[in-house]
Amino acid sequence: MGKKMDQEPKYYSSPINNPVLNYRVYYLSITEKIIINIVLIVVGGLVGLVFYGGLFKEYGENTIATTISNAVIFIVIGLVTRKLFLPQVIGMLKKRRTNALKTQFRDLLSSLSASLSGGMNVNDSLEGAYQDLMSQYSADAYIVKEVNEILLGIKNNVSIEDSLSNFGWRSGVADISDFATVFATCYRTGGNLKQVIRRTSDIIGQKIVISQEIETKITSNKLQLNIMCLIPIFIVLMLKSTSKDFAESFASIFGIISVTFSIGMFYLAYRVGHKIMDIGS
Repeated sequence: MGKKMDQEPKYYSSPINNPVLNYRVYYLSITEKIIINIVLIVVGGLVGLVFYGGLFKEYGENTIATTISNAVIFIVIGLVTRKLFLPQVIGMLKKRRTNALKTQFRDLLSSLSASLSGGMNVNDSLEGAYQDLMSQYSADAYIVKEVNEILLGIKNNVSIEDSLSNFGWRSGVADISDFATVFATCYRTGGNLKQVIRRTSDIIGQKIVISQEIETKITSNKLQLNIMCLIPIFIVLMLKSTSKDFAESFASIFGIISVTFSIGMFYLAYRVGHKIMDIGS
C-alpha cells in the first residue's frame, strides 16, 4: 500500500481542472496522523513493557539500567507496532470510505431513476438528484461533491459522459466505473437510460445488503479473534504482577527468546485470522 500511495496522488484534476479526490488511495489527515500514530506507539509501547519490561533488576529492585531499558523497549516496540499496524488502519479507513461511497452512489441512482421515470431529462434529473442528496447528506459528502462537479462540467460544456468516466476511474469501484461506461454508451446511442439506471441501482443495492449480512455474521468471529489475541497480554500481566519468580523468568535470556517467539506466532495468527475475515467480507 505504501508504494501505491507513493505512485498515486491524493487529488486528480477533473475535466474542468478542479482538484477532485482520488478514492483509490487513502491519505491520513494531519489530525488522523497525530491521533493514530500516538495511539499505536503508546499501546505498542505499553504491551512491550508487559512482555519485556523489568530487565536488569538486582534483588528484585529496579536499577538505572532497568529504567533505561524500559524506556528503550517502550520506544522501540511502539515504533514497531506503528510500522506493522498503520497500513492496516489505513486499509480499514479506505474500506470504510469506499463503502460509504457505494451507499451514496446507490442513493444517487435511486434519485435519478425516480426523476427519469417522471419524464425529466438527464440534466434536470441530475439537478434534482443534487438537491435530494443535499437534503439527505451534508455538503461535504463524497457523492454531493461529485454530482456538483458533474453539474459544473455541464455548465462549462463538458459532457456528462466525460465527468462520469472521470469519477468512475477515480472511485476504484467496479460498479461505478461500469455504470459510467454503460451510461456513456446508452447516452450516445439513445438507449434506455431509465432501465439501465434502475437496474444498476438494484444490483448495487443487493450487493450492499449481501455485504452487510456477511459482515454481520462474521462480526462475532472478528470479536472473538481480537479477544483471543488480547488474552495473552492480560494473562502475562497478571502473572508478572502476582508472581515474582514468574516475572524474573521473563527477564532471563530464555524468557526473552520464548516471549519473542510467542509474540511472533500470535501476530501471525492475528494476520491470518483477519485475512480470512477479509475474504469472508
